[in-house]
Amino acid sequence: MQEAELVRVASRAAYLIAAAGAFALVSIGLFFAGIGAFGTLNDLSLLVMTLALAPVMLGFYTLGGRTPLRPAQLALASGTAAVILWSVLQAMMIVGVVTFDYEHAATGAFAGEAIALVAMGSWLGGASLLAGAWLSPPLRWTGATAGLAFIVFAGGLLLGGVNHPLTYVGGIGYQIVFPAWAFFLGRLFAGVSPSPLATS
Repeated sequence: MQEAELVRVASRAAYLIAAAGAFALVSIGLFFAGIGAFGTLNDLSLLVMTLALAPVMLGFYTLGGRTPLRPAQLALASGTAAVILWSVLQAMMIVGVVTFDYEHAATGAFAGEAIALVAMGSWLGGASLLAGAWLSPPLRWTGATAGLAFIVFAGGLLLGGVNHPLTYVGGIGYQIVFPAWAFFLGRLFAGVSPSPLATS
């Protein structure tokens, strides 16, 4: 696949993150309002939102930044692995293969999801701060903020579950800042042409 096409795919994936994130926010609100079916829809929308991050990672790698090639490849590989791990565990939870105890500190598969969130947040913050001049300063810092939110959110889950204060604080960035960032990133990707030397 040509580099320009990879960036176009990343643009569409970023828009998908934004759409899935918006639906996740609405569905969790309806779930807490007492409509139980929206709990599963929220879980599915978060799965879509997270899977769509992988093409965005590839878009960042294609456009390049201030990271040397080998560390950039390592970051892409580890970030993609975290997306896959989180998504597999989320899918297993949705179909009932594993169960999550949301009221207590995350253990087992739930802890695995939280650790994957830390890895994704680390990628998101690092990639945003180290991206090339193609990434605008507002998106650079918003992406870094969203990445930190992933880590804080995961920390709250590991320390005390969904009702831990860090979970609430990080959740704002995870479910609001991240999808908003992705929407504007999608617009940016749509207008950016990759350099032949972008990933070197």
